[in-house]
Amino acid sequence: MKSVVSILVLIVACVRFTSAAKCSDHILSLKADYFSEDDGGIYDSTACSASFSNFFKYTPQVHGLINEHIAQSFIYSIMSSHFETDFENRLGFSKYMDSLADTMWQHAISLIKYAGKRGTGVAPVDTSNGLSIKNLNNGIKPWTEIEALALALDHHQMLAVKVHQLHSSAKDAAFGDFLENQFVSDHVSRIRELSGHLTNLVPMVQEERSKDLALYLFDQSLA
Repeated sequence: MKSVVSILVLIVACVRFTSAAKCSDHILSLKADYFSEDDGGIYDSTACSASFSNFFKYTPQVHGLINEHIAQSFIYSIMSSHFETDFENRLGFSKYMDSLADTMWQHAISLIKYAGKRGTGVAPVDTSNGLSIKNLNNGIKPWTEIEALALALDHHQMLAVKVHQLHSSAKDAAFGDFLENQFVSDHVSRIRELSGHLTNLVPMVQEERSKDLALYLFDQSLA
């Protein structure tokens, strides 16, 4: 009985291997001499691509995350410039927003590189898909220090929810591991940091007599 089961397992394994041998079958189907198109052999790169598992199903969500990170990077850069003006002169807030912009940009680059590693890339197929930055002006205005921190907290929480939803729905172990290592712990730390800044700063600025001094000292702590 055991020998019969072993034979059946081997047969199933061979069938699976044969059905998965898309690249080798394609190579063998070509003219083996020079892979010349004149001899009838046309190499199909999709047959031997780096794409595997179900990662291609998550390409739209990956594009969305890249768009979000790039858009937020721009917004934080503009915030940084706003606080660096001589009128505002909040160099600590400027430095902090600049660090947020750099982090968002690096995360976008990481997503782009990972998509390429998995054989999908991020180049837009048509005008309705791919990478685009929309509604950027909605996040641009003269912010106060509290408003800037609150907006950053909202943005980070929104991104964290999107990443968590994608992670929980992804039936791809490598992709899930990438999301967890690249984003999850960083989001937890940054959200806690922003929330803590607001917890400390908001009560201080509500005291009208000490508001200016509180903002100045807090800005110095970020510098």
